[in-house]
Order: sequence, then structure tokens, then C-alpha cells
Amino acid sequence: MKISFWALLLLIGFASPLFAQKKYSTNNAVIHFISTSDNDIDAVNKEGVSRIEANGDMSFILLVKDFKFEMETMQKHFNSEYLESDKFPRAFFAGKITNINTVNFNKDGKYPIAVTGNMQVHGVNKPIQTNGLIEVNNGVVKASAQFSVTLKDFKIGGLLIKMVADKINIDITATYL
Repeated sequence: MKISFWALLLLIGFASPLFAQKKYSTNNAVIHFISTSDNDIDAVNKEGVSRIEANGDMSFILLVKDFKFEMETMQKHFNSEYLESDKFPRAFFAGKITNINTVNFNKDGKYPIAVTGNMQVHGVNKPIQTNGLIEVNNGVVKASAQFSVTLKDFKIGGLLIKMVADKINIDITATYL
């Protein structure tokens, strides 16, 4: 009986790393957006929370009020009129790196990735597909991606948006621990 107990304990000890999945996370992902037609519509959020799992699951969550603009009045209008951050305080992304099998988290290198998922902004869910890059350097994992969104797809409107900025370029960079 003692031998069976120790054999089972030893088997669990060796097998558990096979079942454990490495998770990479950060609390300071940087999300930058800028209008494709008006450089005054430009903001950065440096407090995004993100996670990547070894199976390719990827997520982001951020507080809309954490976007910072150079012009204080633009930030006020952004939160009160356009994104209504009191009503919709968070933005989310949940998706999958579809080619995760090409990424070696244990080897330095740059790995192109394809990401699909669902983004929720202003209470509206939309499917998103984009390409990005995972870079591994001395065990540090960094992910980046660029894509564009159309604001009316997320029911974001207002006079200013209709006049100058219906399309926004988004640049995301996250360094994971």
C-alpha cells in the first residue's frame, strides 16, 4: 500500500506540468487610438489588463475613463458624449490566437500571429480579426497589433464623430510577465 501511494504521488508530480498551462498577464497594456482623419482625436490608455494562455486564449479589459487626451475638453467629451463611460465603463476583447502552435514561448524570436475574437465597446459586441506579433526576448513576452474600427459599428456617434472621425486606428502593445 505504501508503494502504491508513493508511486501515485510521484506520477502526479511528474504529470502535473503536462496539464498546467502557462499564462502570461499584464496590468499595463498600452492601447493607443488616433482618428484616421483628425490627429486631434488621439488618446492613450496605459492600464489595460491582458492575458495570453499557452492554448492561444487571449483577453483584454480596460476602463474607458483611463484614456488620456492632450486636450482636456476632448477627454471630457469622449467620456460624457461619445463613449458614455459612466454607462459603459469597460471595453473588452476575448479571442484566440489561431496559430498559437507557431509560437515558441521558450525561444527568443518574433512570431507573427493571427487573432480572432469578439470586442465589446459602448455595449456593442463585434467580431474582430487582425494580425499581430508576439516577440519573446529573454523570457519576456511582448504582443502587438494594429487594426482599425468604424465607430458607427459600435453605435458611437455625435456631431464631431460624424464630421471628422468615423474610423479609428488602434495600436496595442502589451508586455507580459
